[in-house]
Amino acid sequence: MGRMQALMIALMGAWIMSTLCMWFAATRSFATVESVIMRAEPPFVEITKPLGEAPTRVVLRHMASEINRSLFWGYGALQIGLGAILFLLVLRQTPRRALDAGLVAAMLVLAVILTLVLTPLIVAVGRSIDFLPRNPPPPEMARFWMLHGAFTSLDGIKLLAGVGLLLRWVFRA
Repeated sequence: MGRMQALMIALMGAWIMSTLCMWFAATRSFATVESVIMRAEPPFVEITKPLGEAPTRVVLRHMASEINRSLFWGYGALQIGLGAILFLLVLRQTPRRALDAGLVAAMLVLAVILTLVLTPLIVAVGRSIDFLPRNPPPPEMARFWMLHGAFTSLDGIKLLAGVGLLLRWVFRA
């Protein structure tokens, strides 16, 4: 295996791993809010007693949302960077493989769309509903989940393309 192919495999592995880590972090953050509330340490209960459980939950969920938003911006920048470098490496391959270039280009385009189109929309809608009551769900919640579903679907397609390319490169070596 040549150095360029090893570097491409390492970069694709990093891209795939960043996606899996992002999915894990995003899903765990809200579960952690519930865990903190359900298993609250006495000092936490004492400090948050003036707020009450429901407002404390809202504040913690808002904090989890802001952390996720920050992570998604970083994740997007990382993906675009990895994708651009990987695309340049794929273009330098000899012989040049059109399938590899096409899939990496498609993944990079998806990363740009996820980062520069969907993430700002999700952030804006998410912030608009952070402090709204959830019972009944606010009307904006449907749009949030639609955007979230679109993001997850496109990110999943990108992940599958990356896994496919990674396997192709590993078994071609």
